[in-house]
Amino acid sequence: MAALLTLDACLSQALSGTTAVVPDRLDPARATGHALASDLTLPHDLPVRSQALRTGIAVASLDTVGASPQLPLPIPAVMRVQAGCDLPPGMDAVLALDDVDLSGPVPQVIRPIGPGEGMRRAGHDGRAEQPLAQAGDRLGALTALLAAEAGLETVPVRRPRVRIALDDLGHAGFAARWTLALGGLPSDDAPHMVLRTDRDALPRLALTGAETAWLSCHDGVLILDLPPRFDAMIVGLLALGRPALAALTGSTARPLMRPLTRKVASAPGMADLVLLAAHGDGWRPGAPGLITLAALTQAQAFAILPPDSEGLPAGAPLAGTPVISLAHEMP
Repeated sequence: MAALLTLDACLSQALSGTTAVVPDRLDPARATGHALASDLTLPHDLPVRSQALRTGIAVASLDTVGASPQLPLPIPAVMRVQAGCDLPPGMDAVLALDDVDLSGPVPQVIRPIGPGEGMRRAGHDGRAEQPLAQAGDRLGALTALLAAEAGLETVPVRRPRVRIALDDLGHAGFAARWTLALGGLPSDDAPHMVLRTDRDALPRLALTGAETAWLSCHDGVLILDLPPRFDAMIVGLLALGRPALAALTGSTARPLMRPLTRKVASAPGMADLVLLAAHGDGWRPGAPGLITLAALTQAQAFAILPPDSEGLPAGAPLAGTPVISLAHEMP
């Protein structure tokens, strides 16, 4: 039997010429969930001008000093504002309607108010050029809302097209949702990557539990062959599919370093994928190379032990790559 290729060697030869896909410019709502092609910053202060936080009367706070029901103070004019409206120039507070007596010929204030009360100053939510997200980050719903609030009509995102060609319909549905959750776009139209079921069943990869998984590149399209069993398919998606999608989106995984709550044993010669569940401040590891339904539903991260590893003792720090919730398939 031919020697199995290491995971690093397989990734290196498949991704050697791969570059991130050309970005699309989409409105923030449609761009949500996809990887940003460049840093996203506020184009201006947010809000641009001071705004009312409540419906009331805009005033200059100095005009209200000393006001009381027994000693009301007249104000030059009644400037009604609604929550979210810009304040008129020179106004730095918003009185509640009940704090102004409008029964007489001259409006009178019956309560003093401090500067900034009932309003939000310009730049309170963010300053011009303040970073919202970095290139390669997936655009979250909150960041997309801030981008829309700041008036950004479009943002540049990378959406690699992924053709799902798995034989099992359940596996195909999972893979499609997993692809979406990592910023890809399931599509048969000129795909950048194809996920297909491996039918040869020939061991090629030195990765425990997914020896028949394989990543290659043909005519500029990444081809990911996945084993038919669900557990081996998931190992292939995490170990090969995630780095491939990261290369196409231009994103970089940000591992979380935590100590192991118990030791991990690993036999040299094969890479082992270990599922990690958060336990206090540490990682509770699953059995290396063994993927179970129970472990999948609890995992927050995974790590891959290299072929020369014999394991790690309890308390050893381990970098875990966050997984998209395998129980729900969506972030």
